[in-house]
Amino acid sequence: MSQYIRLLDREGNPVEVNVEDLITIKPTADGPEFYTKDGMYFYPTTLDELLILFKDLGFERLDRTNVVNMNHVKSFDPKARKVYFEHPVTKDSKFATVSEANVSKVEHLAKESMASYKAVPKKALFWKS
Repeated sequence: MSQYIRLLDREGNPVEVNVEDLITIKPTADGPEFYTKDGMYFYPTTLDELLILFKDLGFERLDRTNVVNMNHVKSFDPKARKVYFEHPVTKDSKFATVSEANVSKVEHLAKESMASYKAVPKKALFWKS
């Protein structure tokens, strides 16, 4: 069974490389370089590079400190600007922050409170029924 690893080519494009085709991995100051007989590839070392690698799998950059798998986001709290990976949210729920500039990517996930908004007419104070 072949196993593949997602890497970036010299131009920064995402590629899948068969692990069996790797002939050497060399450490560098910019991260490891992966060599096959046909070329050299590198593993992303910044969030921008990770986004290039995983964007087509549903990942989005929501803040300068994260890249989030949007396939797992269940809700968005617009007041705290956080996305959660479960609903309902508990005090132990994992979350990721959302910058103001990226709110538009997740605002459709805001969960409305389950409170009922039924208008109950009150008896008039001055009129008899």
